[in-house]
Amino acid sequence: MKFAKSLSISLLFAVTLSACGGGGEPPPSSFPGMAIDGQAGYLANNTHVYKFDVATGAERWRYPALGQTFESGQTHGPFAGEPLRFQKWVIVGGAIAQNGVADAHIYALDDATGALAWRWAVPGANETQLRDFADGVATDGKLIFAANGNGTLYALDTSGLDGGQPKVVWELKTKNKLWSRPLVADGRIYQSSLDHTLYAVDAASGKPVWTFSAGASIASSPVIQNGVLFVGAFDGNFYALDAASGAVKWKSPVDAWIWTRATVTADTVYFGDTKGRFYALNAADGSRRYIANLGGTIHASPLIEDNSVYVVSTDGFVYVLPKNGAPDANGLVALQRFSDTGLNRRLIASPAIVDGHLLLPLFDGDPKVTALKLADRLKVWDVTMATATAPAPK
Repeated sequence: MKFAKSLSISLLFAVTLSACGGGGEPPPSSFPGMAIDGQAGYLANNTHVYKFDVATGAERWRYPALGQTFESGQTHGPFAGEPLRFQKWVIVGGAIAQNGVADAHIYALDDATGALAWRWAVPGANETQLRDFADGVATDGKLIFAANGNGTLYALDTSGLDGGQPKVVWELKTKNKLWSRPLVADGRIYQSSLDHTLYAVDAASGKPVWTFSAGASIASSPVIQNGVLFVGAFDGNFYALDAASGAVKWKSPVDAWIWTRATVTADTVYFGDTKGRFYALNAADGSRRYIANLGGTIHASPLIEDNSVYVVSTDGFVYVLPKNGAPDANGLVALQRFSDTGLNRRLIASPAIVDGHLLLPLFDGDPKVTALKLADRLKVWDVTMATATAPAPK
């Protein structure tokens, strides 16, 4: 099983990511992910996981650490999706390659030092089966839920590590790859699959509650609000489903694949598509509030701050749209670029706003994260691969 064939070909073809590596690392073959917890930022990006200070960008640690070596012929990564802060660990999906053959793992890194606490290998090594993590894991506070490219959702119990390994409590087998993080809500797990299905299962037992079938693959995580699930699919439809039963409340057609995890406010759903169009829909009935034409594919979730919506695209620009914009006669709303020059980097992972700074994870090359002031839109700091400001953990 060649890990490169898993993500760099089958996962990234839809957004035509023929990227070059940076800082001496190989070309990226997985989507980066960033999470913010207080004043700490966590980033999974290609060959490393980083913890950094969100105020200054100062690196607290990275895994693998600078200068850290493994047995001959072994490499770790790529790491993908948003890291999860769980108990005293940072949980992230990645891989270990030995002489070019890779197996998927869940890593638990010590939050204080970045040192490896434990590592769990996806069971059932099989040269014909692609096993990878394309997105982050989730938790209900007790179990960790990890969706793998082999089509299986795993529920892991870390309460009593058996020989350093978490216990597999249950597995949900689907008929195709799982590329998105599971949603945990109200004692259930909602998992999208490329087999065209959204699964609702009991979080404690893994027993199916209901399934919903779309007309094509579902590659993004659903979001939930007031008992309604919102999710887009590759059939060009955005769906609102009753979370209790899976029944369709409404669907709204667009003219492209939807790979964005939506952002929902009290009355509006925001998302983008792979042709660079951005939509604001009425959450109650799916009617269109407005549409905007951006450049490049939209993969990341939109970010709302005050009365503005921030959207990033693979064309390297950050776009700012009105939260409640008045459309013209064609349904289009005015938008502006956050910066006229752009970042000359593809923007795929969801950004964050902390203390008046816009934090942007960058896909390929170096730096890995850049922070811009909202007030004057100037760069404040970078998280880079080249240097470290904290001692490497032992």
